[in-house]
Amino acid sequence: MYKVLIADDEEFIRERIINNMPWGEIGFEVAGCASDGELALKMARECHPDVILTDILMPNMTGLELAQCLKSEFPHIKVALMSAYDDFQYAKEAIRFGVKGYLLKPILRDEFVELFQGVANDLKNEGGQHVVQTARPAFVKATSDRNSYISLAKQYIAANYTERIRLEDVSERLHVNPNYFSTLFKRETGKNFIDYLNEVRINESMKLLRHTDYKVFEISMSVGYGNFSYFNKIFKRISGVTPQTYRESGGSVFQSKEGV
Repeated sequence: MYKVLIADDEEFIRERIINNMPWGEIGFEVAGCASDGELALKMARECHPDVILTDILMPNMTGLELAQCLKSEFPHIKVALMSAYDDFQYAKEAIRFGVKGYLLKPILRDEFVELFQGVANDLKNEGGQHVVQTARPAFVKATSDRNSYISLAKQYIAANYTERIRLEDVSERLHVNPNYFSTLFKRETGKNFIDYLNEVRINESMKLLRHTDYKVFEISMSVGYGNFSYFNKIFKRISGVTPQTYRESGGSVFQSKEGV
């Protein structure tokens, strides 16, 4: 198997890449992780990886600076970049240093597989395979979730829908570009972020209307709507009736989408 080293200053990102990408299936073994470019270069001198997957923006030494150093010292090591920012200048610099590919965060499984299968083919053709005898690390686990970022976003919404939530807040917690996250969320769920959030809040309000005696305006506030008129508007748009009508019918006028 080919050895790969991962460099990113965010522990969360490193863990997601290690745990959620099918390394073993396409012939790679994660040999180690580094939190910045300097450490990645030091580790490269020690463990001699075949490939380094590195973030661009890191403290001490950026991914581009790392690629430049590797090109001079270890020209046989393949380098792939990742970034939350789709910046043409980065891509242009990457070409100068012979980088094999550029992955935009959050990294999609299909794009990852396509890039690393190409890298594996290059290594095979060059005859530079390093066989790794060690077993696959225990922390590498299979996942059926095509995009774990969306799952994490849903979990965050479920836990915090009573508070003020913006798309920017969630994307910041996931360390991804807001515009890209918005597009990804719509593609993976079929809904805009705000529409999904409203559905979660309205579904929770339906439960409270059916099973509690709280006043409607109190329920509005408890599910994250400080503006009562806006709550009524969104509730009617989703359910087809007002909150009061829904309560009086015992919930029979609309089939709740619980578990959204």
